[in-house]
Amino acid sequence: MIGLVKLTGYYQLPGSMPQPVDFADLFNKSFMRKYTNYRTFEKFLQGGKFRIESQQDFEDLPEEQMDKHVEKTTRFGSWKEMIDFATDCYARKQLER
Repeated sequence: MIGLVKLTGYYQLPGSMPQPVDFADLFNKSFMRKYTNYRTFEKFLQGGKFRIESQQDFEDLPEEQMDKHVEKTTRFGSWKEMIDFATDCYARKQLER
């Protein structure tokens, strides 16, 4: 079940090592509401009919499928664009702390 899977990625602040980040923090509710048709990243994945039961399942998703879903249901043109934008927003918040 998707709700039990903790997905992570990485972000990097200038001049530092990449840091792991929980997708729940990266794609928080305010980000999802503002830029997508979904309230949570979990619902976004369910909407794309992706079966994600592990980090590996997520990493193995064909990027073309993700791109199509992103293009249809968000303000972004591709998955890379969406994740890069979310990462930038997240990194900026970390710098403000």
